[in-house]
Amino acid sequence: MVRPVVSLICFALMMCVFQSTSAQTIRSDPSGPWGGTIATDEGPGGLEITLTRAEAEWRATMRLRLEGQEMTPAIEGLVLDRDQITFTTSVGNTLLKFNGHFAGDTLKGTVDAYKDDRKVGAGTFDLKPGGTMPALDRPQTGGQMADPNFNAKVDKPAYKNHGPKVLFDEAHHNFHTATGRYKPFADLITNDGYQVVSNKEKFSPSVLKGYRILVISNALGAALMSEANASSPAFTEDESDVVRDWVHDGGSLLLIADHAPMGSANQVLATPFHVDMSKMYTVDPQNSDQESRNPGFIVYTRASGRLADHPVTRGRDESERVNKVITFTGQSLKGPADSFAFLKLADTAMDTMPGPNPNSASAAGRAQGIAIKFGKGRVVMLGEAGMLSAQVVGAEQVKFGMNRPGIDNRQLALNIMHWLSGILK
Repeated sequence: MVRPVVSLICFALMMCVFQSTSAQTIRSDPSGPWGGTIATDEGPGGLEITLTRAEAEWRATMRLRLEGQEMTPAIEGLVLDRDQITFTTSVGNTLLKFNGHFAGDTLKGTVDAYKDDRKVGAGTFDLKPGGTMPALDRPQTGGQMADPNFNAKVDKPAYKNHGPKVLFDEAHHNFHTATGRYKPFADLITNDGYQVVSNKEKFSPSVLKGYRILVISNALGAALMSEANASSPAFTEDESDVVRDWVHDGGSLLLIADHAPMGSANQVLATPFHVDMSKMYTVDPQNSDQESRNPGFIVYTRASGRLADHPVTRGRDESERVNKVITFTGQSLKGPADSFAFLKLADTAMDTMPGPNPNSASAAGRAQGIAIKFGKGRVVMLGEAGMLSAQVVGAEQVKFGMNRPGIDNRQLALNIMHWLSGILK
């Protein structure tokens, strides 16, 4: 379940008040990571900057969180002059201008936001050397956050030492990252013995080399879902070909793409595996979670036959058997003839597209979870991301995903990884 992020930059005008630096020592070498907070009237955000130096040239990368959404925009125009640092970055069609000041073990400064050369907001940042942005430890208004109390313990890990290496994509404006909304999933599989590494680069043979599983969740064509080009392809065709060839040669892919605009953004990567994404919202009032009263919260049970028998629902033994799964508003998928639909939609399911030009179509014969054997490799595609998350939403911290009582989504997550890594045949 993903809800579009409201307008990103709506900062209250704020000024950064610096202490006099006369009594402080300026850092002679600011290279390395810096992390901390950005303050806006939308609530606290986070910022991490890593500075490196090659002879006289300074370079930097950044990780930014605003309104609960994480991104890794490119830094441009970096200038370090004694104790001052300036640079810019673009988030969608908004230009952010950073101006900072090193004072002892702090890097503080201001950030101004511009659209079409018009200033639309301002804020401040406060970073420490070696620091990281603060964890999402309280709910975002109207948004989602990882459940900080999720129990990610695995009693019987699949791998005790040096488990398969998992590359977790964070290079394509992903709404879910290993340290953000999908942290519970990343923690769970880490405790199961997998070695999780975050990816910050475009896909290439050298980037994928040495990894057993590639995880991609809700990649986007723009930094924000509210941007007009968020539905644009999140990957180039060359990247899609690289992933296809890597899977064909023995790699395993977990591709998760939620409701619009994620379907359109991810279709370019689904096409080489002959999977069609509906690119809409899937609902089924007759088979939805009655407690939530949301037609997009679709219930799959073994008894109904729509939670089909497959290694990812069967597990290694009876204790890992999956009997009930809920998805939390996604899209539908249609795989090739040799694929296996383990989350099968009922004939009553519909794909809908709300908005000024509403549209709808039957989702009969489609699915929200499919498994594919492709060459020497394997693929699992999911049409909804919330099922493998553990989120709390709103002031009441309503639970969605693996943390919801009475369902087997947590075990499904482990079983999917076991099938992709080859434990389950």
